[in-house]
Amino acid sequence: MAEATVPEAFAADTQSQQLSSTQRTEALSAAAAGAYDGTDGSDTENAAAFLKERFEVELEFVQCLANPWYVNIIAQQGYFDKPEFINYLKYLMYWRRPEYARFVVYPHALAFLDLLQNKSFRDEIKKIDEATRLTVLQQNHWRWPNYREEGDATENEHTEAPLSR
Repeated sequence: MAEATVPEAFAADTQSQQLSSTQRTEALSAAAAGAYDGTDGSDTENAAAFLKERFEVELEFVQCLANPWYVNIIAQQGYFDKPEFINYLKYLMYWRRPEYARFVVYPHALAFLDLLQNKSFRDEIKKIDEATRLTVLQQNHWRWPNYREEGDATENEHTEAPLSR
């Protein structure tokens, strides 16, 4: 099975958080100061480049969560057993805020990010059957937005998927 690549970015990011959090703070402070003191702005450019790259990496990872098979693979690789990774998932919840959510192309990613906050879901998604079930539900939702799994419809709501061809 192929190794998932985005958690490697997480590992590098976690390492950079541990090793250079003061350096990042200093760079951002210097950037802000450089913007006001008339210096050449190279620190400002470095800080802006760092923030842009971090934004892109985190957005890419959050959007990967829309794929149940990707979530299944990183679960099987043991990432959900690492407290650091669970903290990273909690940190990523800021993507639910409207000013960030507008950049997310795949809204199911935010739903999976919510689900990943629960240990029971993290344990279940390790199973291939659960990834298959979620994939089918996701595809049915795309085909028929009002589709509900059997037994999931409320008393006042009766929705059916069209007959298969």
